[in-house]
Amino acid sequence: MITPRLLICHLALLFTSIHGLLITDSGAFPLGSEVENLVLRPSGSVIATVYTFPHIYEVGTAAKSKPRLLHTFRNTTGACGITTSSTPDVYFIITGNFSFETFAPVPGSYAIHRLSFEKCGRPIVRELAPLGDIAQPNGMIAVPNTPYVLIADSRGGFVYRFNTETLQLTKYFDNPLLKPVPVGGVAFGVNGIKLSRGYLYFSSTNQQIVARIKASGREPRLHGDSEIVAVKTPVDDFIVDDSNGDVYIAEQDPINGIGFLHT
Repeated sequence: MITPRLLICHLALLFTSIHGLLITDSGAFPLGSEVENLVLRPSGSVIATVYTFPHIYEVGTAAKSKPRLLHTFRNTTGACGITTSSTPDVYFIITGNFSFETFAPVPGSYAIHRLSFEKCGRPIVRELAPLGDIAQPNGMIAVPNTPYVLIADSRGGFVYRFNTETLQLTKYFDNPLLKPVPVGGVAFGVNGIKLSRGYLYFSSTNQQIVARIKASGREPRLHGDSEIVAVKTPVDDFIVDDSNGDVYIAEQDPINGIGFLHT
């Protein structure tokens, strides 16, 4: 959903209790911005991708910080997934063309890029490869201490693995819970993905579930039985507390709030 004024909120998560959740406004983005994904820099500032424009921003830690434009991509309409890498302060970003009128991606338009920073703080962005086999990339997560990133394909209903050194893209995980289900005329499947505590967690927006399967991300192909851990949730993306496995879920309409799952 595109909102006239989109705020980024810093969440002070007290993982022992959902009642300890504190939300404060941090910064306002330009009119029409749909912020798609976020990562934290070592400094505590936030890098945000914008799907309605080909922009990435940085938002400082101070309240009401003005988002700083880091980079504008060419020959694309938006930036979606972003994840940290195994190298400190280096990130991978996916861009592509998506129509908010038809709510559909443009096939073959997606690519993955590498973002790093010079000592002076200037961002360096380099395209690594096109992602032609992926119909609509969405959530992305790096596999720790490897060159791999895992990428969710919301339209294809798969999770792919991309080697950021060899630039090889392979199909990593196939499961019925990943598949797109039509709701309101829009077919949409797997959304967010996370690696935590020996599991690959994944969400399906249209199936309204969060599930997990034992995984390290190092397997050439993931097999096994998946386990549904949350149902009837209008889930978009989520985070997992690595210390205890608790899950915090960003929920869409009609809730527009944060769900909590104790595992």
